[in-house]
Amino acid sequence: MANGFIETENGLHYEEHISVPLRIFVGVIGVGMFVIPIPFVQHAHWGLPVWQLLLVALCIVAPSLMGLLCLAIALGRCLRLRFDSQRRQMLRTSRWPLAPRWAPIDYAKLASPGILERSSEDGPFYVISLTVRGERPMHLGAFDGREEAERWRQRIAAQLHYR
Repeated sequence: MANGFIETENGLHYEEHISVPLRIFVGVIGVGMFVIPIPFVQHAHWGLPVWQLLLVALCIVAPSLMGLLCLAIALGRCLRLRFDSQRRQMLRTSRWPLAPRWAPIDYAKLASPGILERSSEDGPFYVISLTVRGERPMHLGAFDGREEAERWRQRIAAQLHYR
């Protein structure tokens, strides 16, 4: 299983990945969601009862919102983290398709990383939990074995100077 962690001379890097075919698939679904309201717009008129007009409005708004969500997922950036030991900061990128946003987070705001076991049809897998104080935890990587997850957890803890 690819876990997304890379160790370089500049420190640890973590990057999630969404494949290009999956982005295209979700993008096509997103664009297709905007086609759904067309028949409702064509057949609606002000002579309809109020409850039918409300139903038409719902049938226009709901698929449009789903289309926007799918397009945001297709065009969005995946989570990227860069641990910079010289500045004692972690740089985190935004997840949305708008202008790039790097958020520097001081190591002092990061709690000690932990390991969580998750279950799936293929058996258990492990993720590293990293919490920025005041935010919900980030779940990083997907490891087949606890030993590999523990090695990366220790590398992150050493980078943050937690033991």
